[in-house]
Amino acid sequence: MEINKLPKKLTTNKQYADNARSFIQSKRDELGGAKPFFKVIYGRVPKGNESITLNNQINRGNYSAEFVGLLVDRLNLDDVSLGEFYKGSKKH
Repeated sequence: MEINKLPKKLTTNKQYADNARSFIQSKRDELGGAKPFFKVIYGRVPKGNESITLNNQINRGNYSAEFVGLLVDRLNLDDVSLGEFYKGSKKH
C-alpha cells in the first residue's frame, strides 16, 4: 500500500496567504507602521529589531493559528470572518 505524503509547504492556493497578508498589512498601515503595530500586538515598545522581525513575519503571510488568535484579540477582529481574512470577501 502506497502512502501519499503531503508536501512540507503547500504551493497551490497561495491566494489565501496573499489575502491574509494584505489584510494584516492594511491594519499595520492604519496603525502607522511596524513600530506602532508591534506596540498594539505585544503591549510594549519593541526592543532592537523586534518590530522589523514582526514586519517580516507580516510580509511573509504564513501565520500560525496562535498568531492569528493574537491578531484577533489585539486588533479587535472578532467580527471579521475567516472568509474576509483569507479570501478577501469584504473590504477592510
